[in-house]
Amino acid sequence: MNKILVINAGSSSIKFQLYDASEKVLAKGLCERIFIDGAYKYEFSDGTKEESTAAFPNHKEALSHLLESLKKHKVINDLNEIVGVGHRVVQGAYWKDSTLVTPEVLEQIYDLAKLAPLHNKPEADVIDVVQKLIPSAKNVAVFDTTFHTTMPEVSWAYAIPGEWKDKHLVRRYGYHGTSYRYITKRFEEILNKKSVNLIVCHLGNGASVAAIKGSQSINTTMGFTPLEGLVMGTRSGDIDPSVIQYIAKQTNRTLDEITNDLNKKSGLLGLSGYADMRDVEANLPKTQVAIDLYTQRVADYIVKYANQINEPIDGIVFTAGVGENSATIVQKVMSRVNLLKVSLDSNAFENKYSDYRKISDSNSQVDVYQVRTNEEIMIMRDVVRLSK
Repeated sequence: MNKILVINAGSSSIKFQLYDASEKVLAKGLCERIFIDGAYKYEFSDGTKEESTAAFPNHKEALSHLLESLKKHKVINDLNEIVGVGHRVVQGAYWKDSTLVTPEVLEQIYDLAKLAPLHNKPEADVIDVVQKLIPSAKNVAVFDTTFHTTMPEVSWAYAIPGEWKDKHLVRRYGYHGTSYRYITKRFEEILNKKSVNLIVCHLGNGASVAAIKGSQSINTTMGFTPLEGLVMGTRSGDIDPSVIQYIAKQTNRTLDEITNDLNKKSGLLGLSGYADMRDVEANLPKTQVAIDLYTQRVADYIVKYANQINEPIDGIVFTAGVGENSATIVQKVMSRVNLLKVSLDSNAFENKYSDYRKISDSNSQVDVYQVRTNEEIMIMRDVVRLSK
């Protein structure tokens, strides 16, 4: 039976899911600490798990290991059963749809690493490796930025010298697009509507909010890079750019070092000492300022985007790790949304859910939901669609 492999590659990790034609997950897992000492966690549809350390000097060795494990557990008998591989690619710039990977496309993904050096190069490297390990499979690139190409210029433009935009491609791109695409399609199904107006809060370790009008993105909080916008696990979010120059002069550190601090040592980690929201919540009240700043930023964007949509809103949606699971954060965010009449049902948080749940009550003028996103299934479906 034909199978589809979905890969999300980072600079030192590979997350994957393997699907059959019926969209059943046959295996999923993670190879991490590539280039360091190597570790992996695999889980298979029969309930078996495999977890240990292994030498992963590069992405090729990690991929070879996971493919051999798929054969060892008889999930596949031959690599040729994998007819398509979908790759999450963070920066797609001008692409308005996912695309089959050709040599020209791969070269362009490498070229766009100048806009997203932390993401695009390892993603392109893994595509190159997959093409060599499974030469019979079709590779499809699915871009985080694609969903946001519908944003009007008033949303994507920066007030900067024209040369920066025209020559250096500096503009707001937006990210988490595959997650937003899944949520939008899911709500068209849930509400039985051809198009929907949503404010979606994707709150994970990386976090953003999107304004979706007529099922299209009209604005989002992440900008040129995923550093802009909300307070995140380790990212600062919105900050006065002059701070970078100031710290560089005060500390004699490079721009790369300071940017690394804003990406990896800021956000919740900088405010509280904890990058994971579960740890932040567990250490109240000393982490209260971190939670207040985090939730206030989300609430401010919800109100801003309600104003921009300027039509009845079908739902305010919380998704991703924090948004799907933290009643405390969702309630705190909505308590700070003062210009919309929203009322939550506290009992709604008590029941487990697998897909979505409505958490507002009958007094609320806007419905509020928690929805479990599924970026992998969207990537899988793109592979099927584009491989025909």
